[in-house]
Amino acid sequence: MSGAGKKVADVAFKASKSIDWDGMGKMIVSEEARREFATLRRAFDEVNTTLQTKFSQVRHLLLSIDPPLYSFTSLCID
Repeated sequence: MSGAGKKVADVAFKASKSIDWDGMGKMIVSEEARREFATLRRAFDEVNTTLQTKFSQVRHLLLSIDPPLYSFTSLCID
């Protein structure tokens, strides 16, 4: 994953930790809005998980190459 891809994954991960899903859920009044909110939360969690998984797979692949691509992985990981 490129440096930009890692930044996207990091932002998504940090956002998932800072969003007060429970607090926002308590403010929703209608049943239809509750369903839409639940769908939004599931979609956000799925995208976040996918980004984290892809980043960890790329990192593992780059580190497993013999000899490891240290200079390339430092661009992507650090």
